[in-house]
Amino acid sequence: MTGEWVEWIANLNVRYVLLISAVLTLVRLGLTPWNTRLVRRSNVGLSPVYSPRLYSLNELVESAVLAFVLVFMVIRPFVVQAFYIPSGSMRPTLLEQDRILVDKFTLRFREPMPGDILVFKAPPEADPREIEFIKRCVGVPGDVIEVRDGVLYRNGKPVNEPYIASPPEYDLKIIGGHVYEIDHYGNVRENNQMILDPHREAYIREAPSEKIPPGKLLMLGDNRNDSNDGHKWGLLDRSRVVGKAWILFWPPQRIRIVR
Repeated sequence: MTGEWVEWIANLNVRYVLLISAVLTLVRLGLTPWNTRLVRRSNVGLSPVYSPRLYSLNELVESAVLAFVLVFMVIRPFVVQAFYIPSGSMRPTLLEQDRILVDKFTLRFREPMPGDILVFKAPPEADPREIEFIKRCVGVPGDVIEVRDGVLYRNGKPVNEPYIASPPEYDLKIIGGHVYEIDHYGNVRENNQMILDPHREAYIREAPSEKIPPGKLLMLGDNRNDSNDGHKWGLLDRSRVVGKAWILFWPPQRIRIVR
């Protein structure tokens, strides 16, 4: 229950933010004339009932308005935002119901790198609602990525991946900007659809993997065999990236930097 409240507060809808800000502002404006009148009376020695508590409350409400606007209208949209882990696709790195902070600032000044865990708006092929996903970037523009016999290769070299749940039970290659999966039955798939043309299937099997095109990323979950990721729906547009996973802040016993 506490975690749900943390999540709700961290991801307040903009309408709630504006409403709460407006209410706090009205309270601040309502307190101002009372406080001013009491101070003026005190200055001329006419008010024995002047209380510093009212002045402190006035200042507290004003500070709350400024902090609320700063956090929810500036920091959250442009700097950092909370994100909830809805599934087990990133096990064992991230577990269901983990809450993390997403750094939205860093990737304004550099491009994603292999190994970065990114939050992004899912392409329609992955989810028609285009909700936010979280996966690990395994390939950037110019990389030649291939999965062969349970091993990820980047530019011809095997990648050490101690963070994955288990080796992938599929092969993968990228040809012409399209991601092709060859499952353990030998079926060739694109966008999770089996390729039935035998000539095209034979070509994909024999052709070497090619470079990832400009503006594209290959995203895979750490739980490779139970993840709705790039091996099923293809490459991700760089423009869809929201930010980089930064800190796991809930539950408290799992607080750490996300890597």
